[in-house]
Amino acid sequence: MRITQQMLGSNITSQLQKNLSRYEKANEQVSTGKRINSPSDDPIGVQKSLKLASQLADNEQYERNTDYALSWMETTDQALNSISNALQRANELGLQALNGTNSPEDQQTIAKEIEQLRAEMQDIANTKFDGKYIFNGQGTDQPIQVEANGDLTYDNQSILQRMSSSNTIAMNVTGEVFDGNVNLFKALDQLSGALAGGEKAGISSALEQIETGKDQVLNSWTSLGAKQSRVEGMNQRLKEENLSLQTLVSKNDDVDFAEAIMKLKTEESVYQASLAASAKIIQPSLLDFLR
Repeated sequence: MRITQQMLGSNITSQLQKNLSRYEKANEQVSTGKRINSPSDDPIGVQKSLKLASQLADNEQYERNTDYALSWMETTDQALNSISNALQRANELGLQALNGTNSPEDQQTIAKEIEQLRAEMQDIANTKFDGKYIFNGQGTDQPIQVEANGDLTYDNQSILQRMSSSNTIAMNVTGEVFDGNVNLFKALDQLSGALAGGEKAGISSALEQIETGKDQVLNSWTSLGAKQSRVEGMNQRLKEENLSLQTLVSKNDDVDFAEAIMKLKTEESVYQASLAASAKIIQPSLLDFLR
């Protein structure tokens, strides 16, 4: 077969282009740190990468959801602790008032402290987290309404937080903790009224209400604690899963730098060698043939 100068030039150009393309691809992988820079680099790898990225994005959102739920629950936990402390203090004051050594002035002083505990209870009922009222069910933009006679108006619906594709959890405690079997505000009103009037039978009755109210708060508190434990476990599992997914994504997408740099140097050498060889082959010009 006769090889013409034109055929030789075309072959050299084609080969140089191939070598340059491989050199450019190797350089791109080192520059970006990515093994896959376009779907044509590894179609199956791209499909795998998209699935992993989607799963990782979902998991990271669930992790943020559980983080938020835990913060909400911690605020609720502190509020329930404050309610419990207020009721405990009211109980102590009531028992102190029953010992028979207090003067009417002492009883009045104790009654005023009970009134302050009631005001504190109302502040706790309208505790906010992230600008939202945590005890008013789904009506988080409105405070619980506490009437002068102790009647409450509140939303009793749960706030569900999604923790995974198949799991949700009610992260809130509603105003029912103040108004379940016992209305805590009315119990405190009953106690302060009995103290002010020096009615020992009324004080004893109010203390029974407060004792029942303490159990009511404790039930909500222990239920919240169980939920917190569940969410903490889920949050930890999500963190571990996300770390594993990030490792898989990195192994699928990222380049092995040592290997990539070796490949780059090899492709560079090949391209330089092909340039040098081509320069020698196409060096003869028309003038060389005319000499």
